[in-house]
Amino acid sequence: MRVEELLVDRLIELYCDWRTACGEVRDAYERFCRACAADRELAFAAYAAALDREQSACEDYAGQIRVIAAGHTHRGDRARLRQAYGC
Repeated sequence: MRVEELLVDRLIELYCDWRTACGEVRDAYERFCRACAADRELAFAAYAAALDREQSACEDYAGQIRVIAAGHTHRGDRARLRQAYGC
């Protein structure tokens, strides 16, 4: 397998991790909204933790995009990269 293929495979994996984390944020927020007064503080803490995990996953995904973009930029292939990412 070529290095580019491995980088893209990792990108897809990180994207899936990020989207999973987004769903967990949505679920945690819904639980927070439905929580009774006695459970709200704990539900909010769980929501905040889910947001932190989502941010981390997003940063990992963005970092992988930068790695791939840097490789293409060095080869002067900006047009293909822009087309692939819709930029």
